[in-house]
Amino acid sequence: MSPSPGLSRRGLLRGAATLGGAAALAPALAACGGAGGTDADGATRIQLGWLPNVESMALLVAAANGHYRREGVTPKLAPGGPNVVIEPQIITGKVLVGVEASDKLGDAVAKGAPLVAIGATFQRSSSCILSLADKPVRTPKDLEGRRFGVAQSDARVYAAFFRLAGVDASKVTMVPTGTDPSALASGEVDAISATLANQPVALGLRGIRTTSIALADHGYNRWSGLLTVSAHNLRNDATRARIAKVLRGTIRGLQDAVDDPGAAARVVVDRYGRRTGLDPRSQAAGAKVWAGLARTPDTERHGLMRLTPEGIATQERFLRGIGVKADVKAMFDPSLIDEVYGGATRL
Repeated sequence: MSPSPGLSRRGLLRGAATLGGAAALAPALAACGGAGGTDADGATRIQLGWLPNVESMALLVAAANGHYRREGVTPKLAPGGPNVVIEPQIITGKVLVGVEASDKLGDAVAKGAPLVAIGATFQRSSSCILSLADKPVRTPKDLEGRRFGVAQSDARVYAAFFRLAGVDASKVTMVPTGTDPSALASGEVDAISATLANQPVALGLRGIRTTSIALADHGYNRWSGLLTVSAHNLRNDATRARIAKVLRGTIRGLQDAVDDPGAAARVVVDRYGRRTGLDPRSQAAGAKVWAGLARTPDTERHGLMRLTPEGIATQERFLRGIGVKADVKAMFDPSLIDEVYGGATRL
């Protein structure tokens, strides 16, 4: 996600348009002296992973329900999008906390970016293979000999997934379809790459029954919604305390959303839907899916967003399986969330 002349923050952000650029900013951060992430009015900047919708309900509900305010934090939630590269925003101190997925964070860390995940919202991957119920693709291997619609952003996902699942990619006809499920509904393709909370929901609301294969069930369990910070900020007592407040508020927002996904969806639609055209029905259905992806046997035992040794080990296997050579133990730091929970399993 070549300073000249001097070392301007704008120049640094421009130079960090790639992961390699982000890693190159590590020494420059110290030169800038920026713990950052705070506006002149004292607001704390938090970078969303995408445009506001129920995928970000933990943070949006935390803000709406006053959980950040009770921690003494005034949040400024910055929308993500296709042109927003999150890693350099964190490294340069433009934001205090950013939201990432484990594959992208692993890429950045492998290239030397000083980034650390302090909590994981969704510990079950949302990625799936979607087909029509009356012409189902029941196993990944069933894609061989069929037409598979893939969004450009998912090309890397399936190159790795096919290796993990033992699918002969040369026998799969890959069709660029984007994220719109219309190609599946029309029969142009036999299956599409999808997100459990998106295309299955959209087609279901149109009365089209579908079958999905969760990639997490076949070795591709990418975590998403990782609260990510600068390693430098985590080592600094003052900024660590500020990060802890954001983390505590976010956990409480996620607890509210998981307890009542319908209410979470209403918060998101009422506060952001008018600007972004969110559909209330799809957001309500999607919120239920995301709530389920936030709950795993691990989080049920230890608490939402917790980074347990067992959970971190799954990400080590996942990253190794897709060829990312990152130091996973350095990439995930459970110390702060352990402090925040203080031996409890709910805040």
